Amino acid sequence: MCAVIGYLIGSFLPLELFKPSFPDDATLNKGEYYRLITSIVSAIITFLAICVALFKDDLRELWKCPKIDFLSLDTVEELNESSDITPTAKKYISRVEIHNTGNLPAKNTELFLNKLIFTAQNSNINKHIDSYSEALIWDEKTELKSIIIPPGGKKIINIVEIFAPENLSTPDSNTEPPILKIGTIKCAKEEAKGKWLATFTLYSENHNPVNLDVEIEWSGEWRSRFTEFKDKYQIVKK
Repeated sequence: MCAVIGYLIGSFLPLELFKPSFPDDATLNKGEYYRLITSIVSAIITFLAICVALFKDDLRELWKCPKIDFLSLDTVEELNESSDITPTAKKYISRVEIHNTGNLPAKNTELFLNKLIFTAQNSNINKHIDSYSEALIWDEKTELKSIIIPPGGKKIINIVEIFAPENLSTPDSNTEPPILKIGTIKCAKEEAKGKWLATFTLYSENHNPVNLDVEIEWSGEWRSRFTEFKDKYQIVKK
């Protein structure tokens, strides 16, 4: 490899430009000139060696960092725990897979809903909905809101949930409509039909913020199984 590099330098670099000419009355002869060049090169090499010794850890960190990517976005159903012959959905969950493709762990990783815009069906009026400054939960069992994603690690987090209608214990047996929850926001009943544009932002101690923009569209209707429900609801990355 060194021979190839030397050959390329000798072939394409005009080294004759660096060859000095010494007139008869020059105060610096050829030997002194080359000793001076050698001293300068040695000083530069020594300086670079000291810099590498002092800052090698910082230089190494330039090549080591986490890298966060949002991967697949899918929707699954969570079934009621009952002994009925025909199972029914308790809620539908849209979740996103997050992958750290870097060579360092992403520390104190949190996901927030930063922006939410609603547009009702058959309308072109956008309504900005206030989003809470509260991190989403990574795991409902542990209720962790901040995690570490190791190098090569993948994590899944729920970003949208639709809960089944509930029967109220009232004389007229009214039924509450299904509830849509985007991030930490439970949408109002009048915001059940239409389109939502949501921006989620992932923050990490040692990684720049990363945005995930999604578009959610729902007819406001509920179906007891996902095979029927998926025609009423869709979510896509923008």
